[in-house]
Amino acid sequence: MSIRVRVGIRIPRFPSVISGGIRILSEANFDFGVQLDKTKLLKLIAFGIASPTELARRTNIPRTRVFRYLNALIKRGWLVRRDGGYYLTATIFLVYRVRELGDYVVLEVLNDKGAIVDQRAGLVIINGKESPKACPRCPLLQECTKNVKSIGRSLGITIKSTTPADAYLELISAIINEGLVKILLNDYIDLHVNNTQLFNP
Repeated sequence: MSIRVRVGIRIPRFPSVISGGIRILSEANFDFGVQLDKTKLLKLIAFGIASPTELARRTNIPRTRVFRYLNALIKRGWLVRRDGGYYLTATIFLVYRVRELGDYVVLEVLNDKGAIVDQRAGLVIINGKESPKACPRCPLLQECTKNVKSIGRSLGITIKSTTPADAYLELISAIINEGLVKILLNDYIDLHVNNTQLFNP
């Protein structure tokens, strides 16, 4: 199923990304993509390495397993195959969780999980609220903070947080609040559903 909407955030284009837009993944599909070996593949693809052979060589993962992972990442919304290579489907990945609340279904977009493609850092993955106590002791504090503020600037978002852990959460929250919420309040969503998905979960 895909949802197409217009977003009012300036999203940079990268050669490793097909659409340059925002994709909202289910929490299960996001969690699948951020497992260790899959993350290695996604990060290399973000840097423009699209060939399965090269991905296998650089990760030391057997080619058959690389193909299996790549096909699973396509099925779960992370990747698309084009001209023999593999590319990310979006520049920004947000994450949603579905909850049943009585007679209602609640779609909750999480502000502590997501991924962003960055020219210098590749694919930056935010996976849960990091302990703010860890950042001040980290030797890469200034470099990380500078990097996330640079990503924010490229998206037209000003980051005020002083630690990377808080800054990444602020960035994801801003993308949700400044883009997604405004759209959902003032626009509409088209669902494009494969009929087999409705009857074969």
